[in-house]
Amino acid sequence: MELEKILSKLSPEEQVFVSGLIDKDPLTGVYNRRKFDRDIELVVAMSDRMNRGTSLLILDIDHFKRFNDQYGHQKGDQVLREVTRAIENSLRYYDQIHLYRYGGEEFVVIIPDITPTDSFNIGDRLRKNVKEACGITISIGISHYRESSDDLQSLLNNADKALYEAKRRGRDQVVIFEES
Repeated sequence: MELEKILSKLSPEEQVFVSGLIDKDPLTGVYNRRKFDRDIELVVAMSDRMNRGTSLLILDIDHFKRFNDQYGHQKGDQVLREVTRAIENSLRYYDQIHLYRYGGEEFVVIIPDITPTDSFNIGDRLRKNVKEACGITISIGISHYRESSDDLQSLLNNADKALYEAKRRGRDQVVIFEES
């Protein structure tokens, strides 16, 4: 049975509650990949309509597998929650609604109506604040819809390429994708 059919049988309050369970990552409390996949299409469509740019930041905790192997998964889960809080505390209130746990130790932030330079500054603030609050480092790749990406797939691919470039450069870095 489709999710919409199931939700339609619930009261509005129950719909909100169940949607929250479906769309939130139970460990960190932020939105999950499922919600991201729906939201990114909407944000990009709005960006087209408003003729403004949108940045996509992919954040990855550096050497997280090694951390989990050394300290155990319970400590790893604690670190994921701490990193989430540090990211949330570093974002403007209205950007916190676009924070997602993308998978494992990766997070994604969508920032609408922003320039590449401003998104780099936000990424660098996130990187510094996570390091200060949690004692670990993150790498961040940024792609900008309008400047370096002209469709949803290239936005995702280019942010991923920038993330790998940040790791290649030694981690604990922010890199904006640029055409070579």
